[in-house]
Amino acid sequence: MNITIQEAQYVDERTGNDKFYRTFVFDSVWVTQYGRNGTIGTFTKIVVATSPAAAQSAADAKYASKVKKGYTPERSGVVVSASDIDATNLTSLDELAEALPMGTSTAIVSAPVNVVDLGVQRAADLTKDVHASLLSLLGAWVATAEDKSPTLPMRPMLASVQTAETVASAMLDTAWVAQFKYDGDRVVIEVTDGDIRVLNRQGQEKVKNIGTAHLRPFSALNTGRWVFDGEVVGRTLVLYDLAVATDGDSTWVNERTPFSIRYTVLSDIVGILGIPEVASASVDAPVVLAPVASTNVAKDQFLATAVAEQREGIILRHLDGLYELGRRSTTLIKHKLIKDADVIITSLHGTKSSATLAVHALDGSLVEVGASSTIGKGDVRVGDVWLVTFLYVVDPRHPHLFQPRLVRRRDDKSAAACTIDQFVDAGTSRKV
Repeated sequence: MNITIQEAQYVDERTGNDKFYRTFVFDSVWVTQYGRNGTIGTFTKIVVATSPAAAQSAADAKYASKVKKGYTPERSGVVVSASDIDATNLTSLDELAEALPMGTSTAIVSAPVNVVDLGVQRAADLTKDVHASLLSLLGAWVATAEDKSPTLPMRPMLASVQTAETVASAMLDTAWVAQFKYDGDRVVIEVTDGDIRVLNRQGQEKVKNIGTAHLRPFSALNTGRWVFDGEVVGRTLVLYDLAVATDGDSTWVNERTPFSIRYTVLSDIVGILGIPEVASASVDAPVVLAPVASTNVAKDQFLATAVAEQREGIILRHLDGLYELGRRSTTLIKHKLIKDADVIITSLHGTKSSATLAVHALDGSLVEVGASSTIGKGDVRVGDVWLVTFLYVVDPRHPHLFQPRLVRRRDDKSAAACTIDQFVDAGTSRKV
């Protein structure tokens, strides 16, 4: 059975919104699914149309109405279900949707991601050393077929956006730990019986911003399946999680393993592979292990450091949180350091439902600093002054707002007061 899927998401850090909406069409019927990211959400009743074309048309109209209200298209495509779908097994649609890569796809790609060829640069085999060390550290279980050769392709777990109250509670709760939020390029390293595959956040082959120096340490794992989660920051690969650890006989980590154990195993493995922790790494280290703040004092210090060093923010992880493949997890949450500024609306784009934003340079000329959606913002007019929130600018001297959002019109502020000096302290530090 062919099933056409469309998914859109609505994420708003300021209000804590983190929702998804999906439509499914198969044969002459269609159904929708909606809810908070990281959950299975709710399925509506199946709607029977007069024909497959009529079902698709109705689903398209419903999906378009959500996009018009501010939802952002995330992925769409066609998947194949081995079994028929009816009211008794609607939840199986969730797994099919999660297996669909982000973007537009005509089918689930079953071909494996290309293997990286390190040639003579492979490291000596350390799998037996890892096995012995992990067995002395904690217990293991007999590796299953799913551990060694999973049914679904690997896709990294994603952080969710929660309310300010939830973030504040996690900062005070010892069941939550913190890591820095790295302003880099997400990457997953999957090592299967010595073959190394590099994946991006959509679970697709990654071909940019990753080099031999990053991958050589992992070539020491010649048997089993090992999946490392991290981010490339500048020229350094920062590891902060582990999704799978099995040598083919024994398994220590899989998707059902809590983060407290995943990070313990990750720390042990990287030590054997010669990968240093950030604090002890040289400035040119190609791969490092991200630190974790466990106490409330340490978490507060991480947050203070993020502010002082103009980082994007911190990540909070629940110690009992499992690795939710391809999902935005409520046990992995973002604490972004959001900034704001006053800007001038200089033009409107009706087809894109967006506005161009600008400020005055020191010489009085207008400098464009980005564009933001006008959906749901009411009457937005050229010449108006608006308060806009954003994460950061890369270069305060030539600011371009990252993820700007219009908040409210500033009738109390003149356009002349919207100057470039608002961004002096708004830069980001892309550091490890």
